[in-house]
Amino acid sequence: MSHARVEEVSDSDPDDMDPSDFDPAKDSIIYHKDMEGPSASRNNSSSTMPLRPPAHPAAASSSPSPPLFPGPQQQIRRPAIAQGRDIPRSYQCLYAVYFDKSRTRVEGRRVSRKLAVESPLAKDILDATQLLGLSVGFEPDKLHPKDWSNPGRVRVMLKDEDGRPAHSSIKNKHHLYTHIAQYLQSHPTTEQSPFRLRLQGMPVPEKPPGPPATPRGWKISKVLPLHSPALTGGGVSDNPFKEAMKEMQAQQGLPGMPGMPNIPGMPGMSSPGNAAPEPKKKKDKKKGKA
Repeated sequence: MSHARVEEVSDSDPDDMDPSDFDPAKDSIIYHKDMEGPSASRNNSSSTMPLRPPAHPAAASSSPSPPLFPGPQQQIRRPAIAQGRDIPRSYQCLYAVYFDKSRTRVEGRRVSRKLAVESPLAKDILDATQLLGLSVGFEPDKLHPKDWSNPGRVRVMLKDEDGRPAHSSIKNKHHLYTHIAQYLQSHPTTEQSPFRLRLQGMPVPEKPPGPPATPRGWKISKVLPLHSPALTGGGVSDNPFKEAMKEMQAQQGLPGMPGMPNIPGMPGMSSPGNAAPEPKKKKDKKKGKA
């Protein structure tokens, strides 16, 4: 008796083929059957018969109809963005590295090199998923293990509670990757793209930050979010502890500085005016002459 086996499917498996990209005219077996009619099989004549047009023309497969993304003149109501703990754990994760042209499959890329783009940003991925009408969540501070310099994670609901696709035109996550990649190709990243994401409490520089310093052998995008740890400017501190100490100095001061409050139990942290008096030295008594 044969025993059933469970096969684990990982993210490194090849992408699923989009059914709309299937062209029967390119299949050798189906193509041969369409060419060979009943009269040709009996007479075996050299005259060729007209081919039947394919069911899915190649031109129609490149652009879905109706288009998933609305035109620039169309207005669409974007779903609300969930953040933090409000994002369900069942949502699929999307990172910018999935669409990075400079990365390999081993380094985190999930789409073909033909669909990948230069310097993708999580904000643009968020815009693409919103235009698709999907329920999304955004975590701007999350990092991919293989891309520490490009923060931002988008989480999207692909299936509802009953396991049915949330979007009728998106069958699986690989199909979603393709649509997002097409959106990124039509909306390339520029130096002004990072300014589209404003985080609360983060100062915004007047000019776009320059390309980050890239050590030899490392792969870092030329355009990064303003809160990227790879940028030395744009509100990111080189030494967070040093900045915290400066802030404490501004509020309370340090030893030897005016305005420093007394801290009991801390030696050397009191002001000079409140210092404890030094003990008096005893004078040595001189012995009288005999």
